[in-house]
Amino acid sequence: MRAYLAVVAVDRGRPVPRRVIEAAERAVHEAVPVPADVLTADRWASEDGAVTLLAWANEPEHALLPRPLRREGGRALGYCGYLADPDAGERALLAADRVGPVTETLGGCFSVFRAGPEGVEAATSIARVCPVYHAETGGARVIGTRALLVHLVARAIGSGAADPGVDPGVDLDVPALQPMIRHGFFTNDDTPFRGVRALPAATVLTARPGEPTETREVPTPVAEPAPGGPRRARARVADLAEALVASAAPLARHGEPVTLALSGGRDSRLMAAVLKAAGVPMTAATHGFADDPDVVLATRIARRLGIEHRVSLPATDDARDEVVVEHPFLRAYDIIRRCEGMTSAYERVNGWTPYSLTPRTSGSGGETLRGGFLYDQGDRSPAGIAGRVRTIFLSAERFCTPDANDRARAALRPWAERAERDGAGVLDRLYLYYRSGRWIVGSHTATLTNGPYYHPFFDNRVVREALALPPGWRASEEVVFRLIETLAPELADIPPEGKRWRFEENRPCGLRDVLAWRRRAAVVPRGRTSGFNWRKSYDDAFLKLLRDEVTAAPRELFDIVDEVKAKEHFAAVSGKWVLQTWHIYTLAVLLSGAWRESRPTLPKVRIPIPS
Repeated sequence: MRAYLAVVAVDRGRPVPRRVIEAAERAVHEAVPVPADVLTADRWASEDGAVTLLAWANEPEHALLPRPLRREGGRALGYCGYLADPDAGERALLAADRVGPVTETLGGCFSVFRAGPEGVEAATSIARVCPVYHAETGGARVIGTRALLVHLVARAIGSGAADPGVDPGVDLDVPALQPMIRHGFFTNDDTPFRGVRALPAATVLTARPGEPTETREVPTPVAEPAPGGPRRARARVADLAEALVASAAPLARHGEPVTLALSGGRDSRLMAAVLKAAGVPMTAATHGFADDPDVVLATRIARRLGIEHRVSLPATDDARDEVVVEHPFLRAYDIIRRCEGMTSAYERVNGWTPYSLTPRTSGSGGETLRGGFLYDQGDRSPAGIAGRVRTIFLSAERFCTPDANDRARAALRPWAERAERDGAGVLDRLYLYYRSGRWIVGSHTATLTNGPYYHPFFDNRVVREALALPPGWRASEEVVFRLIETLAPELADIPPEGKRWRFEENRPCGLRDVLAWRRRAAVVPRGRTSGFNWRKSYDDAFLKLLRDEVTAAPRELFDIVDEVKAKEHFAAVSGKWVLQTWHIYTLAVLLSGAWRESRPTLPKVRIPIPS
């Protein structure tokens, strides 16, 4: 993992005070979730001291990993994530007059920081897997990869608390937390920290001393019409297939098998097809009970490809009547620390382990190839799409206060107006920008602390090729199916999980496809544990642990959460609005501030498996 922080003076010729840099060097140990003794630091500063770029990494020195900072021509460059062609990409970014036109052409998943005497440019890729956060206070612009780090440094500058031994404190923007109640992640560019914003996708921020901060969007593709018929469909996905194979090049450079998180779903099997077509050796890993369709289908996929497949079972008691899970407070504590309060404890992210160079990947990001939010939108009439866009911003309205709902309506307004002109495109982009682009960030960052993790479906060039295909066609799933057919035809007749491929849901495409269509009938959960999810099927004892934390939460929680509705909801296990249970619980722990203290020792919890 690499972390960056740029500090740029508002006034020309005014150096960034040394105490501000020292405050950053202290704050990084709270903001970057790895042990302090594994972090190495680097720093570049302009001659007049008005521009500073700091870098930290817990990565070993290795030919496969970029240096935290590359210096050339009086400039310094750093980037999170990876570039498809590191040397050529780094040289182009350092030499260009502006980084925006270069980032438009680069492959990989990245955010870029370039510093020079003239100032700093920070850029996000189109998928925004690697974020950029920014704030302005006390005569300085603060830009970085960790929102908490940006916030703590901005607080130190603005409050004058940049001296050793002085904690500037965390100032949570409680009204901005309202999307967390609805989704467990942010559906806008807010953060939990007052004054800190996320830079939008495919955007370049420029901060120069003596000039106002500027943001500029990098052009994004315009979709072309859908093809007609299977033959034209196969031809149409050829460029996307080529981009996907090229996106696997960084994994191939490791020269050892990639660990692929393989399920029975559409996306991870396509990733297996991509790796196979690119000639990248792989092993597969699946988590679940033996009767889970993910395990059943992943086993078939692995056998068809002839690759090693490991299945890990959930932890249970000896009689397999209960699952044994971590205490929910520890789950929330860890995810807040690693994901900076922008991911619900319903999700699970890895903890820190010593850095390993074994490459890993998964099917994350494949939803963009399937039309984003348009994928599961049944009613595609203007009214249906307008309702879905409203739901994205105002979901779980009943659990929110009037003020929280008013704030959500303000965020909804420009997207609702845009949906009147291009409803399908809006559902597509909202998923990319605010589902993938905000939800995946925390887990991706946590994963990078332990080793290189690659996301070919989020590759900058892959996403651009995908967006050139109409979202309605991608939502039919024919694009994903034709890609599998092209890259690994031996996987084409393995059934999907849950439901048939959408484009052939009711009948095969032609008479020649009848037998294959029959073989592709979907596999559905059957058996006692096949559909069991303890996060949604817990007992009264587990709910009490959640309820006690919410009841003891600071009163600010109920500035955005409807107190009456919340207390009714947490009174008894209902099986409804289960995600909101976790989301509200996460906010209670976040607002308590306990995540800034030492991690406590708490016992494991047992949850019965339904008979």
